[in-house]
Amino acid sequence: MKKPDSHKEQQAVPIPDRATIQRIIAAGDPEALVEWADKIGSAIANKITTSQIRNIFGTARQIQLRWDNDPDGAYRDAVLLRPKLSYFAKREGRAMEDLRKILTPALEVMSQTESADERRKRFNRFVDFFEAIVAYHKAYGGN
Repeated sequence: MKKPDSHKEQQAVPIPDRATIQRIIAAGDPEALVEWADKIGSAIANKITTSQIRNIFGTARQIQLRWDNDPDGAYRDAVLLRPKLSYFAKREGRAMEDLRKILTPALEVMSQTESADERRKRFNRFVDFFEAIVAYHKAYGGN
């Protein structure tokens, strides 16, 4: 007998194009954020464990919480999430590599402004996007 959610294991992880990432992170489009987080969370639900995804999400959340007191240090650490994502992708496998292909461009968009205030807003949108992916991951049965 076939498991009801077994089709998700074969589902390719959708990777938004640069224009979509711009809409989510730079423009702050909540509809695009929710739509893509749902697609991504569903696709990775049976490919990445909650502990794998939370390793990097927890770091992002800590950076977000420090931003008010140390904006320069928090921004630096936000930029350094990109190599951390590469490390986790190499260590954890294909699904984490797909997640890296989504989150790295989002972090790059965060950096594409000279305004410290705008960087903070964009990083908060990045965390919102990542949090929504984590929520859908769990909602679709991620362990």
